[in-house]
Amino acid sequence: MATIDELIANKFWTRTYPQEIRAEIEIPKKSFHQLFLEAAKKKPNDVVVIFAGEQFTYRKLLDASMRVAGYLKSLGLDSGDRVALVLPNSPQFITSYYGTLMAGGTVVPINPLYKSTELHYILNKSKARFVFSLDLFHDEVFRALSGTKVERLIVTNIADVLSPIKSGLGRLLKKVPSKPLVKDPRISKYSEAASHRPISPSAISQVEPLRTPAAICFTSGTTGLPKGAVLTHHNLVTNVHQSYEVARAVLTEDETVLAVLPFFHIYGQTAIMGIGLTFGFKLVVVPRPNIDEILELIERYRISIIFGVPSLYNALITSPKFRRETFSHVKLCISGADKLHEEIAKRFEKATGIRIVEGYGLTETSPVTHLNPPTNPRLGSIGPPVPNTYAWVFRLDANAPLGIGEVGELAISGPQVMDGYLEDPEANKAAFFTLLGRRWFRTGDIAKVDEDGFFYIIERKKDLIKYKGWSIYPAEVENVVLKHEAVKSAAVVGVPDVEVGERVVMIVALKDEYKGKLTEESLKAWCERNLAPFQVPEKIIFKDELPISMTGKVLRRVLKEEVISTLKR
Repeated sequence: MATIDELIANKFWTRTYPQEIRAEIEIPKKSFHQLFLEAAKKKPNDVVVIFAGEQFTYRKLLDASMRVAGYLKSLGLDSGDRVALVLPNSPQFITSYYGTLMAGGTVVPINPLYKSTELHYILNKSKARFVFSLDLFHDEVFRALSGTKVERLIVTNIADVLSPIKSGLGRLLKKVPSKPLVKDPRISKYSEAASHRPISPSAISQVEPLRTPAAICFTSGTTGLPKGAVLTHHNLVTNVHQSYEVARAVLTEDETVLAVLPFFHIYGQTAIMGIGLTFGFKLVVVPRPNIDEILELIERYRISIIFGVPSLYNALITSPKFRRETFSHVKLCISGADKLHEEIAKRFEKATGIRIVEGYGLTETSPVTHLNPPTNPRLGSIGPPVPNTYAWVFRLDANAPLGIGEVGELAISGPQVMDGYLEDPEANKAAFFTLLGRRWFRTGDIAKVDEDGFFYIIERKKDLIKYKGWSIYPAEVENVVLKHEAVKSAAVVGVPDVEVGERVVMIVALKDEYKGKLTEESLKAWCERNLAPFQVPEKIIFKDELPISMTGKVLRRVLKEEVISTLKR
């Protein structure tokens, strides 16, 4: 029988790959923007982006990107300079992103809903010289500039990329929101970049993909200040090809993708923008998540691929506007960024007839490390590691590999793993270790692997609840409670207590038809019948909706702070 070391070294999970998935693929030594340039050269007249009803071809996007690159060079951008993007999903995000790379810069994508204190921290930490922002957010960005290295704030409006007629009508009818610009010499309009002389093809940046950072993506900061994950061109190019390899058997050249997940998040950058623009998929770009609008777009544009998160899939099928027919052209639904509760997956399949394909990744891994084969996804599993990737479960307190079926911390080794955290040697020391001749990254997620090489996420290590010596995994409790006919969504948190360690508190959002009809006592009694005694929540709090981040994760930290504050009163 093979030892654990042999199982890892031989990547035993590849034995269960479907025939169409190769265990090892050749990763081209190219820059991330080169993938876009090559696709644009092949199909210049193909429509690749639909935004606010407007169509954008490769030729149009490439021209705009090259103009942005030329503009940045005219401002004095040097190779390696950081350019921050405080933008929603939009053609401007795409052209500013690729324009920055073509000019030789490194992109720093930032959540546009951040306030000035958060923006200041990231701008300062990344040493960004230039910032692109939507006018609706620019005053918050402007307040963040003091003490940073930012020399120019380039501001755009959604209407900047619309046709003159649609732009004029939108402004007249106030359907295109805008905000007057702050008067400051450091502020210029995106229109200056859009009309600038494009960078010449010979001047487009040629980089060493394995060494050159393409993006510095900051983590959500759920356990302290955000950390900047430095992702090279090779990291991103690798992940585009790894992910495509797993799914290519069910893909054609004529796919239409729902691009609602934020591009500032690595999931949106690689899985949607990167794969879409590399392989010529049509992206229906959505700047803000509105469930009714999303359902309408899925039907109108005959969306075939949805990259989503669990909360999105749950919201789609619980919307009053949901119709099974809306999903008649959808053939692939991928879920990531948060644990997919089995109950939500079952609900979605029952409602639509489509089985969600769960994957897994982190900002630090570009992001995808695991993905179920679309032809045979396994419920509850994140799937086996993607090609060219090693993964294993290790002891929580040591770099010692555990056996099949044992629960520990998931660690990853592969070409998609970041170089490291930006200027943070302590965090890098804690995150990386060397074993079996490989560099491993600790994910902070508690997991297990089965005898077929399929991995399962049990819980985030930081969300684990300790009650009287028992280990309680919130996700397990939430999945059971979601089986209750009245429960739309649920989150479980641990509240510190000197006597028992942590007390279990559950926050629940009910389906509309059950609001005001289900009591805390009756739901607690149901929990007592369906959960182990130590898992039963001591208190249940009802909310209309659970708070979620722009990437669709339930904000347990926010809920925990609210609960602690409430219980102290």
